[in-house]
Amino acid sequence: MSAHTSARVSARILAALIVMSSALLATSVRAADPIVIGSVLDLSGPVATLGQYAKRGVDIAVAEVNKAGGVKGRPIELVSLNSESKPDLAASLGLRLSSRNDVLALIGGSFGATQLSLSSIAEKQQIPMVTPTGIVTTEQRTMKYAFFTLVDFYDAAQLMLDYAKRKNYKRLGLLRLEREYGELGSKYLHQFAAKYGVTIVAEERGADGDRDFTAQLTKIRDAKPDFLIVWFANPGGSLVLKNARQLGIDLPTIAPVSMDSSATVTLAGPAAEGLIITSQIAGNEPLDRQKAFKAAYEKTYPDQPQPNTFEAIGYDLVQMLVAALEKTNEPYTREKIRESLNSLSYDGAGTVVRYSDAKHDPTAEGIVLTKIVKGKFVLAK
Repeated sequence: MSAHTSARVSARILAALIVMSSALLATSVRAADPIVIGSVLDLSGPVATLGQYAKRGVDIAVAEVNKAGGVKGRPIELVSLNSESKPDLAASLGLRLSSRNDVLALIGGSFGATQLSLSSIAEKQQIPMVTPTGIVTTEQRTMKYAFFTLVDFYDAAQLMLDYAKRKNYKRLGLLRLEREYGELGSKYLHQFAAKYGVTIVAEERGADGDRDFTAQLTKIRDAKPDFLIVWFANPGGSLVLKNARQLGIDLPTIAPVSMDSSATVTLAGPAAEGLIITSQIAGNEPLDRQKAFKAAYEKTYPDQPQPNTFEAIGYDLVQMLVAALEKTNEPYTREKIRESLNSLSYDGAGTVVRYSDAKHDPTAEGIVLTKIVKGKFVLAK
């Protein structure tokens, strides 16, 4: 081979190597491109604690996934926005995120009103959304893009009444929120009370921002119930507990999952002792499927070693999206992710789901009945 020919061959080989290196580099860069997830949670305002708790779990999961190498080598990038407990703002922020081509899924809605706003945006924009809340309206049962993680209030209300029946409680005094969350609780308690041998002898209402419930509780006391259900969220729910004890009402008391947090112990103090809660994790007695999350939570928050339902579910929201992404072929699209979520079977730290075309809410087996004993959340007997 002549020197000239040899030079030409070497040049071709070099050029080929350059092309191959460029292709490999481009593939590497693409593989490292982040998977962008938008988050709209209520981090301030009247229900800020719910959003803040969920955000803790979300952050733990994102850090865990990225430390392990991401999804197929790609890190998760979370774009987090605060909807301030305002439904209109939640809708605006959801629209902003879903209008970005790189945002593949949404996390959001810390309570009924903001969740309703966000799920409506998700449907219109055709972007999958996982939410740390439950179904609020009948119409939501037919939504294609919203996926729920809180057990249906239909099931929670029956669990409360079943506990009352087992304890031989028969006369219920109900103090509930006046907004849609409390309305749903009241609806299902009335629907099933007779089935469990319970009579609702008094029902009173209050708002998230109320700070004194003595008037409502006095009326309930006069009706002579033998147990209470406080269908509230904090801080109002804890103030109800304190006011009840101040009035000498020392009855067995049951509350929904919105009272499952250390804030109840902090705000209500001794009045929280003995409270029964329809939770989705017992912070001091985790089930096997919850132990890994509890360990990660304790490492992140060593001064608050009892995770609550919303922290556990926040963690699950990310892990559910990761599970959907893992079984989805690239390039990722919103529709592909929705299809993967639509058949997701997942046993998590805070929720258990068996999603299908007909069911986008979790199974009732996700509920665990807990009790506050000396400041700890343990399984109720």
